[in-house]
Amino acid sequence: MKSIKKLSLLLVILALMVTMAACDSKKDVPANAPGPFDDQKIVVSGLLERDFEITQGDLKKLAAVTKHAESTRSNGEKVIVDATGPLLETFLKEYGKTQKDFSRIRFTAGDKYSIAVPQEILASRLVILSYVNDGRPLEDDYQPVRIVIPGERAMYWVKNLIRMDFETGADQKPPNKVVFLETAAKNLPQEDYQYYDSVDKAIKTQDLIAEYADINDTVVANVFMKAGDGLQKNETKANFLAAFIKVTGQDQPKFLAPQFPQGMHIRDLLYIIYGQTAIFDYTEGSACLPKQTFGDKEGIAFSQIFKQTGMAGGNKYKFTSADGKSIVLTNPELGEGGLIYQNAEGAVAFTCTGTSGKQNVEDLLSVEMLQ
Repeated sequence: MKSIKKLSLLLVILALMVTMAACDSKKDVPANAPGPFDDQKIVVSGLLERDFEITQGDLKKLAAVTKHAESTRSNGEKVIVDATGPLLETFLKEYGKTQKDFSRIRFTAGDKYSIAVPQEILASRLVILSYVNDGRPLEDDYQPVRIVIPGERAMYWVKNLIRMDFETGADQKPPNKVVFLETAAKNLPQEDYQYYDSVDKAIKTQDLIAEYADINDTVVANVFMKAGDGLQKNETKANFLAAFIKVTGQDQPKFLAPQFPQGMHIRDLLYIIYGQTAIFDYTEGSACLPKQTFGDKEGIAFSQIFKQTGMAGGNKYKFTSADGKSIVLTNPELGEGGLIYQNAEGAVAFTCTGTSGKQNVEDLLSVEMLQ
């Protein structure tokens, strides 16, 4: 019996030694050593006249750096990593380019997750094409490359990279129209949407844009979204139009779709910009933007919505209610600019006092700049 116990103990010790040796050997492998994912391809678009492919093996031939990075996921989870790999700048130098040459760079993962890194981040942050994290090769579902951007949200840290799109198109013209989401949603078909344990109401983004913006605008390549907590995201036109906006329940309004990874969802939407139309959620705006009072009413300054959405100032504006009625006001008639607020029925409304006296619009659907 004792000999059996000794043999069993010896086998356990040997198994532990083999496991530890395997771990140590994995950790001690040089960062650019050959590996099983060296031939996995990544499509590159926008650098040359035609798309081409690179591999992890190609990236291992470039000078690598190791940088410590920390970030937080949308669920509050902390992400900490020492990322090793070439800088995106090092890769681009091979083609006579730099990050600052692009208006945005979109990274796409194998599970269809994608995100466009905007110009302001490209101009100020390092982007690492990482194939080693914390001294070890990436986990299989992270291979062949993980994007790591120290100092930026984890939503930009795309794993299982399969495609990089380098975009140089000029920015779209600023919006000239604001549509209020609460009013618009009431006039669109709403369907049940299973969200964890609850069934909420949602509208299709395609219905929203077809009704209130120019869905056939050929200039639109990306749709910009901003959340109440400051999160900003550019989504492809195709992905955006295949999604929903949940308008009731937890985290609403929320951009989401069953076919999207969770990381592509955006909760507490403040506004969307599709071409020259901004779609603004008053409820979210009232929770995160400065309040203003006008007589006995409290709401958001008309000018604050302009500032948020990037809508240029004009001389004349058309205010339209949900029933199609509208009034046109000039700057003098607006007075100090007016107030967007929620009336006693819970609908979005507008009020101002200028040269033509007090003006009110109940159940406000949109504001359009005419001049």
